Parts: sequence; C-alpha cells; structure tokens
Amino acid sequence: MSTIPGTRAASPYGAARMGMIAAAGAIIVSLIAYDLAINDRDLLAKDRVDWTLFGLIRPFVALVSACLLVAALYQPAPGRTLVDGEAPLLHGAAWPMAGALLMAAAAVALVPTVLNETVREGQVLSILTEVVFIGALAALGAAAWRDRHNSTKVLGLPRSAAHAALILATFLILMEEMSWGQHWIGWTAGPMFAGNVQNETNLHNFATYRFEAVYYSAAFLLFVVLPVAWPSQVSAWLRPVGSFVPPRLFALAALPLAGLLYEEWNVVPYQLWFFMGVVIAWRLAMELWQEPVAYRAAGIVVAVLLPMSQLLFVFGGHRMADGYELSEIREFLIACVILVYGLWLLRREAEAR
Repeated sequence: MSTIPGTRAASPYGAARMGMIAAAGAIIVSLIAYDLAINDRDLLAKDRVDWTLFGLIRPFVALVSACLLVAALYQPAPGRTLVDGEAPLLHGAAWPMAGALLMAAAAVALVPTVLNETVREGQVLSILTEVVFIGALAALGAAAWRDRHNSTKVLGLPRSAAHAALILATFLILMEEMSWGQHWIGWTAGPMFAGNVQNETNLHNFATYRFEAVYYSAAFLLFVVLPVAWPSQVSAWLRPVGSFVPPRLFALAALPLAGLLYEEWNVVPYQLWFFMGVVIAWRLAMELWQEPVAYRAAGIVVAVLLPMSQLLFVFGGHRMADGYELSEIREFLIACVILVYGLWLLRREAEAR
C-alpha cells in the first residue's frame, strides 16, 4: 500500500479489491440460487458427496470465488518479520492442530468405524472438548483481570465489556457442549426437538444446521480470515479493536478448521471456507519461507495437509459409521483455537504491561 508523500494513506480496500469481493459474492449467490431453483436443494442440506456434473461444478465455482476473496481480503505482509514475541506460542499450537487433522485423516483411511465411538456424547473427545473450553475460560478470565486497569475504549465501550463478551460467548458454547438442559436440570428432549439424532437437550437443537453454520463460519472468519485481512493502517475508531485481533501467524494454527468436511461437502459456504483456507495456507507458507526453518516447515505442512486430508475425507468418508464424526472433531479444534486465543490474549496483556 504505497502513497505519495504528503497525501492521505490509501484505503486497504480500493476499487479493485471491492470489485473482486462483489464478483465473488455474485458468483456464490448465483450458484446457490441455481442449486435451489433447479435441484430444489436447501442451502445447508447435508448428504453424501455429489458426484453428478453439477456436484463437480459446485466446488470449482467455490474455488474461483475463494481465490477472488482471498486476493481481495489478504493484506500485504507487514514490514517486519512474522516471528515476534507471540510467535513461539502460535507456532507451537500449529503443530498439534495439524497433528489432529492428520490423525483424523489417518483414522478415516485406516479405521473409519472407530471414530464413531470416540466422538459420541460422554466419550473421550467430548470430554476433552469440555476440558479445553474450561481452560479457555480460565485464560480469557486471566487476560481480562490483567487488563482491568486499561481505560481505553473499544468501539465506545469499556475494554471490560469486550472481555466480558468473549467470556460469555465461550461459556455459552461450553454449556451447549455439556448438554446443560438435559444433564443439569433434567429437561429431556421432547417433540420440540423432533429430528434430534443425538437426543440432546441444547439450545442449538432447535435449529442445528443453522447454529452449526453460524458457529463454524464465525470460527473460520474470526481466527483464519481476520488475522490476514486486518489492515496495518486503520482509523482511530477501529484502532483499539486491533488489540483483540489475533496476529497473522494465528491463522496458521487455526487453518485446520477449514477442513474436516464430509457430510457438509456439498454445502456451498463450507466449500468456500475450505478453498479460502487452502489459498490462505499457501500464501502464509510463502511468507514463512523467509522465516526460520521451523516456521517454514509448519507453513508447508499445513498447506499440504489441508487439501490432502480433504481428498481422503471426500473419497473415504462414506466408510465412517454415521458421517458426522468429522464435525465433532472440528468442534474440538474450535475449542483448542479459543484456548490458544485466550493464551495469546493473556500473553499480549503481559507484554503490554
């Protein structure tokens, strides 16, 4: 983003970038409208991989739109190295996140039926997800306590309000994971939860697919897209928000969230997030090529693992017992990413002090 001396800084989203965003939006909306009108297919309908001609066109169109969006949103690399004080934490988190994606791909390839017993309610992955969320709450709470004397306003509100919103959102997600209505107060699933396969009494069982779409999309946009799309120059009004925006390297740890698709492979928004994740992964890998070898290796591993694991899921996912197993693993990774975010926020507040 270059400017002529003495002039105002150029907008991070000029006419060309806005044009690419508009083009990608028009393409995606047209694809969804055609799918609804011709195939009578609901936007969030889950089903087996679609091998028809249109089923093959759908991901290709999503790929084109993803390339346009990443080209428009991805901000130029900062004028300093990506390896800073928080880099060891984020680099360290990237490896277990990538390892979890690799283990899921290996399980689908080698022992697909075992996954079902691992991810069910009350089984090891479900318990681990709740434990990680509790750790995330502790980290977010510690960060809020450490930042309690900061009088800076965030969008006109006290910083404590931003911390409280993060803690409250994480707490509500934890309650949903614990099936609080069913296990805490004995509120059993009834007619209002018709079609509830898991027989759980949670708020999200009123509209499971819509809740999942908001939950998964928010996690991807906040922890993958936002770190690489946040411009280095923002208005004074938005500048305090930047202290809550994770750094560029954070996306490396969160990128596995874009994968783990099988039963949602035909859902256009999820396809879009996946291909955006792949493009972002390769752009990050190229930026990390100038960094120490450990960071370079992490970038390459994530960039290669994301598309390769998806091929295993698409071609081998039908061998799983139910098909929703990968969604449960994704929810565990979201909990891990929120924990990493809380630890990053805590470390950042410590460095700021």
